[in-house]
Amino acid sequence: MKHLLITILIGLMALAGKAQNETTASKFGFAINSSISGEIYPIRLVPSITYLKNKSQIELGFGIHPFIRKDQHIFSGEFNYKYFPNGTEKKFNLYLIANFSYIHNPRKTFYPSTYNYFFLNGGYGFQLSPFKNAYMGTNMTVGTFTYSKQSEIPYKSFIKKDFFDEFGFNLAFQFNIGYRF
Repeated sequence: MKHLLITILIGLMALAGKAQNETTASKFGFAINSSISGEIYPIRLVPSITYLKNKSQIELGFGIHPFIRKDQHIFSGEFNYKYFPNGTEKKFNLYLIANFSYIHNPRKTFYPSTYNYFFLNGGYGFQLSPFKNAYMGTNMTVGTFTYSKQSEIPYKSFIKKDFFDEFGFNLAFQFNIGYRF
């Protein structure tokens, strides 16, 4: 599985190089993504900094979790790569997306445990541009995740797990709004 993840990342780097063939000006901006994941319960809001160059957009942000329980304190980070095959100049733009997320989730319940997740997803989405430089969009991604678990509880179901011991399947949806300068 490790080799598959490395192959996917190398393939995405080649796609990023292909996207730089045109000579369009680059733009910085900001976006707010909301992520709904099949593995993590709360909705995440991710304010991000964006960089658009030709047909490629990179987003980097840190998660805010307004809808969590009092016994959870979640920290997360997210990296998105979007490729617009037809560019971003039209009112309606389709794109391909690669998403990498990290989530740290300590739970202070009756059975205190700490979970760390890595997500690697890919999918597609679309953007609407209501006026110049502004956009809103949505996407759907599928992919894999791995996690580590640590707990002081002696029961078998709470045994320590390391990253890459187990993998799972993930389905996620994002909604986003943004502005490019």
